[in-house]
Amino acid sequence: MSHIKGSRYAAVAVAVVCLLAGCSKEDSGVEQFESPQVASLRSDGPKQSAPADVNDQRPLVPLDATDEEHEAMWKPFAACVLEKGGPGYEDPRAVYRNGAKGKEVRKACQAKEPETYEARQMRTDVAAFEDNQRQWYQCAKKAGYKLTAPQDHYQFGITEVGPNGDFSSPKMEACRKEAFKD
Repeated sequence: MSHIKGSRYAAVAVAVVCLLAGCSKEDSGVEQFESPQVASLRSDGPKQSAPADVNDQRPLVPLDATDEEHEAMWKPFAACVLEKGGPGYEDPRAVYRNGAKGKEVRKACQAKEPETYEARQMRTDVAAFEDNQRQWYQCAKKAGYKLTAPQDHYQFGITEVGPNGDFSSPKMEACRKEAFKD
């Protein structure tokens, strides 16, 4: 049972990382604002600041979250997806596969969508993320996992499930937590 739960979380984390890695400013669903390049001597009244990035409002899933905590963090997002999407959105993962409507529903609920520590780090500090991925890879390799060669941002996979298990196994989780600890 824990294998299924862990695989589900790993799949969600991979989906989020893939979605974040594939998004550009134009299609991220978040309007981008640029600051003016030239100062002005005249006053146009009080300055209005650009709205905060909706990603910065998202709940952060801690590295050491229990299964129960993880599920509790996803409940508000799932409720929002069902409310905004209606029938066919009982499973919140529908936002990742239902084309334009799924993107619209996800955008409407984005502030409630939990973000993994790794996904947030990749979004905010790519160099640190890559260093942590490298550490995770090296630890997993030393632990005896059969791994794919690292790809973009030093991301990797398992080539075969051996005696240590898969990405949700205790040794792999220990390597991940050690690599991404603050």
